[in-house]
Amino acid sequence: MSTDAIRPISYKQLIRDHGQIRIPRLQRDYAQGRTSQTEVRENFLKVLQEHLELPPDDSKLPLNLDFIYGSRAEGAFLPLDGQQRLTTLFLLHWYLAWKDGCWSEFEELFCGTEHARFSYSVRTTSTEFFDKLVAHPPQCRPEDLEVISAWLEDQPWYFRYWRLDPTIQAVLNMLDAMHRRFSRSSGLYARLTDDKRPAITFQLLDLERFKLTDDLYIKMNARGKPLTAFETFKAGYEEKLKELFPGETRNIGEESLPIAEFVARKMDTSWADFFWTHRQEDSAIYDEAVMNLFRVVALVSRDPGDSRYFKHASLLRDESNLPSYSTFAAQGWLDESFTRMLISLLEAWCNAEDLSQPLLDSPYFDEKKVFQKLIEAPTKLTAPEVVLFTGYALFIQAHEGKIDAGPFREWMRVVHNLAVNSDIDRTDRLQSPAKGLRDLLPHSTKILEHLCTLGAKDKVAGFTEQQLREERMKAGLILRHEGWRTLVERAECHGYFRGQIDFLCEFSGAVEQWQSSGSFDWSAETHRHLQERFQDYLAKAEAMFTGHGVMNLGDCRWQRALLSVGDYTLPTGRNWSFLADAQTDVASWKRLLRGSTQDDPGKRPLLKQLWDRLKADRPLSQQLDELVAAATGLRPWIEAFVRTPHAIEYCGQKLMRWESENEIYLLSKSRMKGMYAELFSYTLHHTVLQKLQKNGSLKPLEPFGYLSVSGRDHQPSIPLKFIYGGEELWFWIGFQGGRYYLSTGRGKLNEFPELHTLLCSAGGFTDGEKSLSKHMFPDAIEPAVSELAQLLATLPAKT
Repeated sequence: MSTDAIRPISYKQLIRDHGQIRIPRLQRDYAQGRTSQTEVRENFLKVLQEHLELPPDDSKLPLNLDFIYGSRAEGAFLPLDGQQRLTTLFLLHWYLAWKDGCWSEFEELFCGTEHARFSYSVRTTSTEFFDKLVAHPPQCRPEDLEVISAWLEDQPWYFRYWRLDPTIQAVLNMLDAMHRRFSRSSGLYARLTDDKRPAITFQLLDLERFKLTDDLYIKMNARGKPLTAFETFKAGYEEKLKELFPGETRNIGEESLPIAEFVARKMDTSWADFFWTHRQEDSAIYDEAVMNLFRVVALVSRDPGDSRYFKHASLLRDESNLPSYSTFAAQGWLDESFTRMLISLLEAWCNAEDLSQPLLDSPYFDEKKVFQKLIEAPTKLTAPEVVLFTGYALFIQAHEGKIDAGPFREWMRVVHNLAVNSDIDRTDRLQSPAKGLRDLLPHSTKILEHLCTLGAKDKVAGFTEQQLREERMKAGLILRHEGWRTLVERAECHGYFRGQIDFLCEFSGAVEQWQSSGSFDWSAETHRHLQERFQDYLAKAEAMFTGHGVMNLGDCRWQRALLSVGDYTLPTGRNWSFLADAQTDVASWKRLLRGSTQDDPGKRPLLKQLWDRLKADRPLSQQLDELVAAATGLRPWIEAFVRTPHAIEYCGQKLMRWESENEIYLLSKSRMKGMYAELFSYTLHHTVLQKLQKNGSLKPLEPFGYLSVSGRDHQPSIPLKFIYGGEELWFWIGFQGGRYYLSTGRGKLNEFPELHTLLCSAGGFTDGEKSLSKHMFPDAIEPAVSELAQLLATLPAKT
């Protein structure tokens, strides 16, 4: 590189030589003042302050702020790299000139004829702001102010619409930070602008003299070395590596390098190229992706035996805790485990050519999808995804350079099944599975064989005994007969079952065979027979469940058919559920498939009984309707649901409130503060009353829909309107205490004594304080309503 192309230069000299510094339009907004850049900003200001306060002859001076790349155009210097440092230093000139009473010197340096000699072309508003900032000397002292930004926003020349400009908002943040740090300083403006002994300099690289290709420049600038959190991290990390790995080396080609130099070289070459393909869209920045990776690697490399594990995991999973070198160093995350796992992963990914050729071809772990989520939104990884990635990373690290695709796939299959089906739903549940995976890792290349050696009392930390038992069984089946793998993996990869298929093993008889024999050394004929049964139940399971839940065949057919076999509902808080599709729901179909618990003993076999009645060669809807129609001897509340699809459909979240066999409420939401209906009156509305209305037996009563209520002040009921003497009279049908009731208010009856007399004498109504009412058992409600309609029809017309 020609020395003519590079020369040290102070900020003052740069302005004088070029007349103006103008940030070109192609650059991004001023980022160093963003609220998210607190650490970068404070570290930079601290370094500037320390050097400005040194004696002019101190050997540490001048502070060299590295390269600034740029070129001259239209009478200005246009920086291509160095924008952030140049902006910050301009603001420091402005603040220190004000602080030290050197405004005239500042004006001489930065006031141009039309515009300020420092300006932005990124946005018109930014140009306006810098022009105004230079043209209006402050009329107060900085020491009289607490917050600079508030004072600036109150100036008559400050426009309100500038609040939408991210550069201007970042400038205000930076000036506030400068005020906090330099408010007690004195004489620093002179040091900042000293011609003979400058405190701060740059290395100016004139791109007109030293020709850089666009691609090389962009890649260099994408790293933003002096400014970004990544480069701050990188510099500190390289120093840390020298302490962590004294004397240890790794090869790049035939060259053996110390670990610190190996990582530094890789960061600038193959790893940089790898992340270059994952930079932000329409941007040359990949720093955030790298820092996000560091966050996740730190999480999955933590020692689960460390008493601080939960604290560390919580910090690393906290979206508000932005990753930075100081945090990583202070928490001790930059340890040997972190580095070895980071190197293993990046080397494996780089060798896989940007994951265009995945390391793992498996339906159990979508490598590309997880990686994309990892670098874009690492705190959004679910707890099971963290466990999955931990298993993935541990395998790669343990078998670096010699990954066998078959064992890797089998390992991730088992890890997936255990992780997804073990109630690992929060950060505080990550520690145990992290330990469990490390216990399994020595057996990772022969995981099925290892599972077969485990006994009924053996456990793996962090994973449920039920799922471990299932994995032990499937391992034995797969290893003993070749016909099992295809069936097992087909079932496991169903979008709803997701690796948990114990119900199929039980329904097929494989569980009983295993328990009775104590091994899987069965005859080939026995294996094939059980596989046929397994396949039959799997076909029925696939017909009933989509990847998102129960197949909708209309009229709640699956729910009603299963209810006709038995009460399959599950408790959830104070409610009972017809089961939700969402697998995370406390009362879901997934929970029913999982099997017996203390709350639902013996309910899963009801599903087998239903499937045993279905034939593969006939339409499902027709068969389910036939099962429902043929059901007899049902408990009254089950009968009500089975015969009335609308009753289950009313339950918006598939929830009912069960108080007793005779007091059941249909919930539109999850609580009775929302609208709800009463089961028996609601089913009456949709069955008996509709039939009576259709055949004309309700006249002169006119049904008026169903009255749902909220709260406990009123009871849900069916309103019936009766017009008499030009007035609207209302009758109500409800259900309470195991009996239906008919009632009407006394208010308007006082105007019609003949109607009052008719209802009490011939209608069987009882006169109460506020209403007339009549109670009857369920089998008497239909004739009672018909009789009331007939009785009212006998009244002579009244005008």
